[in-house]
Amino acid sequence: MRRETEKVAWKRGLAAVQAFLIDATLLWLGILMVEFLMIAFSGRRSPTGFLLPAEEILDLLHYGRAVIGAGLVALLWGRARGDVTVSAGHAMIYGVDDQGPPWTRTVRGWFAFLLAEVTFFTGWLITEVQLVQFLTQFNKAQDIVRGLVNPSSAVLHQGMVLLVQTIFLAFMATAFAIPVAFVISFMAARNLTRGTFWSRTLYTLTRTAMNLTRAVEPLVWALIFISWVGIGPFAGVLALWVHSVAALTKLYSEQIENIDTGPVDAITATGGSMLQVMRYGVVPQVIPPFLSFTIYRWDINVRMSTIIGFVGGGGIGYILKPRVDLGQWGEVGTLVLLIAVTVWGMDILSAKIRERIV
Repeated sequence: MRRETEKVAWKRGLAAVQAFLIDATLLWLGILMVEFLMIAFSGRRSPTGFLLPAEEILDLLHYGRAVIGAGLVALLWGRARGDVTVSAGHAMIYGVDDQGPPWTRTVRGWFAFLLAEVTFFTGWLITEVQLVQFLTQFNKAQDIVRGLVNPSSAVLHQGMVLLVQTIFLAFMATAFAIPVAFVISFMAARNLTRGTFWSRTLYTLTRTAMNLTRAVEPLVWALIFISWVGIGPFAGVLALWVHSVAALTKLYSEQIENIDTGPVDAITATGGSMLQVMRYGVVPQVIPPFLSFTIYRWDINVRMSTIIGFVGGGGIGYILKPRVDLGQWGEVGTLVLLIAVTVWGMDILSAKIRERIV
């Protein structure tokens, strides 16, 4: 009984800490963005300089004051109770009553609204949005559109050859990723790794590694592998393979977490080993969705492989990038048309295959 009470108290404490961290983080980001907007509109610094001047970047006290201020406000806000004054973090962790007052009558509602507005204006300044220039530079736009709607046949043969390479580049990356992601997905499924401390540790490490791998774009992986194995389609295959392993592991593991536990419990009750549970209780349930996810990933890789070529990873993007740089819009139009037709055909084909599988 005492152990259960301690466990409940520990969970409550952890939830309170999570709510506080959410409130403090949101408030801290809000303070930094408000400060940036004040600096940008005061004319003391260009809107493109989100960071402070170099001498102030080294001044950790500047950021420390923001952290302390946000923490104090979050601490006070977290003590508030009631549907009107409850904090955003408390609402996210514990939930709120659906029959409560509308957001316009709550503190967290107005806080979320103001934070969204500040974020939008901060993003507008940081990304240097220039709608006037976009809508008035028609001369350049006319040249581009004229070239795209009048494709040139000079690059047609080379484009079709590299387009075939693009498709197989995506296929090989997906094929190499399937067995690796299949094995790792069982380690990244929460329902299969919650039995012992070591299995939970393996789950955490696997999930963390896959999240970090997936966070890096294939274009960056292509640059890394180009410096490793040189320019060419093999570097593109490796780049898409790494990203596909992480993405498929996430999709596979989430599907494993949603399986029917009945067959697993039945096999376990009869004394089946972990390998037998996987073989007869888990795998038969996940094979159809696994195939669907794999085909969908191949479709995605075909689209990505066109961009991989921009940095030397092979495929049709390898000849598309220099023609864009030189303004050869007729040849660009031919290559874009080839890419569009291929992606369109792949999308229809993959959709039909997924319908038959599911």
